[in-house]
Amino acid sequence: GQKNAGLAKRARTLLATIKPVDDATLQRFVTALKAKRDTDAGQATFSQHCATCHRAHGIGFAVGPDLTAEFRRAEETIVRDILAPSAVIVAGHETYTVETTDGRVLSGLLAGESAASLTLALSGGVRLDVLRKEIRSLKSLDVSLMPESLAVALQPSDVANVIAWLRQPPVRRVLFDDSPAFVDRLTEGGGTATVVTDDRHSGSASLRVTPLQRHSSRIPGWAFRIRENPGPGEYRYLRLAWKAPKAAGVMVELADNGAWPSSGSPERRYYSGENSSDWQATRVSEQRPTEWTVVTRDLWMDFGDLTLTGIAPTALGGPVWFDRIELLRSPEE
Repeated sequence: GQKNAGLAKRARTLLATIKPVDDATLQRFVTALKAKRDTDAGQATFSQHCATCHRAHGIGFAVGPDLTAEFRRAEETIVRDILAPSAVIVAGHETYTVETTDGRVLSGLLAGESAASLTLALSGGVRLDVLRKEIRSLKSLDVSLMPESLAVALQPSDVANVIAWLRQPPVRRVLFDDSPAFVDRLTEGGGTATVVTDDRHSGSASLRVTPLQRHSSRIPGWAFRIRENPGPGEYRYLRLAWKAPKAAGVMVELADNGAWPSSGSPERRYYSGENSSDWQATRVSEQRPTEWTVVTRDLWMDFGDLTLTGIAPTALGGPVWFDRIELLRSPEE
């Protein structure tokens, strides 16, 4: 009973802090929508304050709703949702509180359930499996996981910039930038893939790969159409930064509809330096990139229509590094 009383008290405290956003605050944030906006600053604010629980334009973790479709909604509505997140909760994104038999209290979104266990989604892409036999109580709360304090943490101009960035039709798709969770998506291969912060081309981290490769031909959520004249949600160019200071060379291999290219074809493989693998590949440069080097390739011109579903960052004869792997609609972006 003691623990339940504590849980009830915590829930009451949580509910007591939820108040509708007052008109004066709302007005300050809505007025900022009329000023000139900075989408780059909006992306930075999103990465810092929103990306642990939301995904948009290829950045962040889809714990809460994916925000790429936000640009279809009225801006004032988006402001209201940011300032008072518990006022309207999207179906399927209710917060659950689990109390376990050993006295832990866990809060998150219900991401899955089976006969034996529940899966909770927490911020930062963390998933936690809890056995049903270890659950003392499970409650759905009428509150959002999203903090109510954003009206204090963010300036009106920050929110206006984030919304401007969200509302841009996506011109690029970031496949990897700083996300440690990316390595969990590369489920196969004899090499290692680690996200490291001590050496990077941009952002806060890069991907270090040891021979030969880590790969997955079907990464969840990946089905990117590569076309000559990209429509909405389609792309044409691949851009990445890589370096191979002590390796013979560096390679990246791309899966089309779940299939890797055959070993005798140079299709959908790019390399720089020496190709010491048994696979044919398309050469980017004879020189191995001893320093960070940005490569932009016209995927459609090189390999025609394809649907990118997976990737294999590959290290030839020593460790290599990759950073900011992205798809673009035009090379100028």
